[in-house]
Amino acid sequence: MGLVRFILGVLGILLIIGAFTSFIPLLFLGGIATGSVAFAFGFPIFLMILGAAIVYYGFYYKESVRKSNIQLGQVAKWGIIHSIAILLANYVMSRFIILDNFLVILFTAIIVSIVTQVVRSHESHFNLKWFIFYFLVYANVIWVIGEFILPKLFFQTTTFSSFFVGFILAGVVDIIQKINIRQHTIQWISIVLVITMLVSNLDSVMSLVNLESLPIDTTKIKQTKNTSELSEKDQVCPTPDLPRLPLLKAQSALESELIAGTINDLVDTSVWRIEGNVRNCYKGKYKGQYPDWFYCDDMIVSRWETTSSGTISYRWYTAVTAEWRPEDGKYVFDDFSCENGKKVTVDKETTAYYVHVSRDGTEIKIEY
Repeated sequence: MGLVRFILGVLGILLIIGAFTSFIPLLFLGGIATGSVAFAFGFPIFLMILGAAIVYYGFYYKESVRKSNIQLGQVAKWGIIHSIAILLANYVMSRFIILDNFLVILFTAIIVSIVTQVVRSHESHFNLKWFIFYFLVYANVIWVIGEFILPKLFFQTTTFSSFFVGFILAGVVDIIQKINIRQHTIQWISIVLVITMLVSNLDSVMSLVNLESLPIDTTKIKQTKNTSELSEKDQVCPTPDLPRLPLLKAQSALESELIAGTINDLVDTSVWRIEGNVRNCYKGKYKGQYPDWFYCDDMIVSRWETTSSGTISYRWYTAVTAEWRPEDGKYVFDDFSCENGKKVTVDKETTAYYVHVSRDGTEIKIEY
């Protein structure tokens, strides 16, 4: 009975957190869109009150205040630790464009496992079996949340969603510890968790095994001509449609506003939508650039990413730079490079923006 009440208490905490994180969106988006501000304002409050009642029953009803506070303290402690680990994973992943949700799950779970082990190492010795077991638990819980609870988790990760997931992980781990699983049992549970992960992400696993996609790329994506086996609809950066002869331009032409049209003509507009033209061209002056090359920055393009059945998964946005190398006193177009790639879900109920911060610090906002 104590375990059941503990589980209810944890669920009550998660309900309060979930209601709190959805309060502002429900109030401003739900209320304005539906015209029912009272519902958008009252429903989260009702959920918070319900969650508080569940927490009271789970932790305080016929229990000592000291014991209940210890249980709440443990959930809060590990919830914060797991949330910080998820935020860390989000930051690292923001430096690398990860296109496959399965890799997002694995990467996030391994970061959470490592951070958790660092904290636990002050209290207990490292145990590989338990480390693997909790890694699999984290991975499966994150998958369930991303698949059924927060379907936008992998596309529009926020601080609120990170804390929400962090506290769910903390609650699940505390429940597992209450069950007191024995060591010889965890290997069988681990096998079940591995099978669950593989089966539920079979498409991603097969694509990784067959190398049919490039699931990871760096933030700075350099396309190489004649080496990519991906179709244009799967590219993370436009493949320039080059003319048969080299595209040569004088410096004055690159500094003219008319160069935007020339660069636009290199993009396959049957796949890509040009959201914004290049803003300026300049000689290389930033880290990683050649000082004698010309760079035309801040062109924004987007395209649909679809599933194998043809339905929409998300829309891919990226900022494009056209690179021109010097040759015989002029400049020849070399290639496109992309940065700040982002996949977003397009929702008819909400208006959001893809934001690219240019090298000069200017924010470029594209509505979707």
